[in-house]
Amino acid sequence: MDIGVYGGSFNPIHIGHLIVAEEVYRQRRLSKVIFIPTGISPHKDERDLPDAFHRYQMVKYAISDNEHFEVSDLEIKRAGKSYTIDTISALQELYGKNHNLFLIMGTDMISEISAWKDIDMLSRMCHFIVVNRFPMITNGNDSPPPFPRENLRGIEVFSHEKKAEIDRLKVTIPHIGISSTEIRRRLQRGHGIRYLVPRCVEEYIGTHNIYAKT
Repeated sequence: MDIGVYGGSFNPIHIGHLIVAEEVYRQRRLSKVIFIPTGISPHKDERDLPDAFHRYQMVKYAISDNEHFEVSDLEIKRAGKSYTIDTISALQELYGKNHNLFLIMGTDMISEISAWKDIDMLSRMCHFIVVNRFPMITNGNDSPPPFPRENLRGIEVFSHEKKAEIDRLKVTIPHIGISSTEIRRRLQRGHGIRYLVPRCVEEYIGTHNIYAKT
């Protein structure tokens, strides 16, 4: 079984996240994709992060109609900071080492990967799928432009074989132009977010008054 591991704060989950997961699932022919909302990230200052329960519930509702998506509370149940190496180790114990784990990440994450905890060990435990987004306008050419080499500059810490694997597994998708940061700003300004997030997520945010201006 080839399992995609998609971690993030999902603050909140939006249409762009779902498109990334679906494209990676389809292009890399994965068995499923597991969404893992972060608990306490070691790399980000997230003082405005809502309660993990709400972020988990929003992901759960957002993916409920997709049979090859799952959500895990593995990291939000873990005390202290959540390190990817611990998450991958736990998933290996859960599924067994005969299953392949594919860590889904954006180019912003791969550029900082040399600072991750036990990165050498992590690189041996799982595969990395780097996602790059290209502009929707391609001058009439339906083929995506080349994957910018500078977007993979973080992989220089790896062996030649690992770098070749990362290059082979990379996925390019259209630029969606949606961010969790902008969604939160819109909500705090009293603006609508319809079509930026699934309808169920929009309703959940409204019901629980998440991201309301304080």
